[in-house]
Amino acid sequence: MSTLPFTKNERVNLSTAEVLLACGDAEGLNILTEMFAGFGVHTPRRCRTIAEAKSSVHERTLNLLVVDSALSDGEGYDFIRWLRRCDVAPTCYAPVILVTGHTKPTQIFRGRDSGANLVVRKPVPSLVMMQRIMWLLKDSRPFVTSPNYFGPDRRVKALGPPGGHKGRRHDDLSAEVGTASTPNLGQDEIDSLFSPKGAK
Repeated sequence: MSTLPFTKNERVNLSTAEVLLACGDAEGLNILTEMFAGFGVHTPRRCRTIAEAKSSVHERTLNLLVVDSALSDGEGYDFIRWLRRCDVAPTCYAPVILVTGHTKPTQIFRGRDSGANLVVRKPVPSLVMMQRIMWLLKDSRPFVTSPNYFGPDRRVKALGPPGGHKGRRHDDLSAEVGTASTPNLGQDEIDSLFSPKGAK
């Protein structure tokens, strides 16, 4: 499995990391590039299309991928789904942060289900991005493979039995979800969907 070039006990140094930044918007890609330059990444693999990102995956062993949901020739979700099933080890196991301006629950679930480790809402402050990279160091979820999914284990919360079924435990939660009261989730709420069991 591809790992980041530092441990949680060390000072973070991304200068030796192979980082792919993918965004269909030139200005957005420049913003990501400047942000990661501040983290010590001076020569990231910059991609605006799925085709360019796929080519980079075949050319280099990548340690971290930051992918916008909107690329010039398609959606970031499709690239991440391809990445997870491309069999280009160890890059297919590399941490992926999906960046999106659409943070409705359906979009968050779509990012998670494509195989992203984390979803971050735009605009992304540098501190938030670094915190998410640090969080990836503690993400111990195993990878799961199934006919419809390959990526980090999505079972991060005990949501209880399916609707209409009685749980086996007295404290099982209902799987029924009410109508959303707001159009978008906040970043803390997004992060909670990805927090591994036992994380604090």
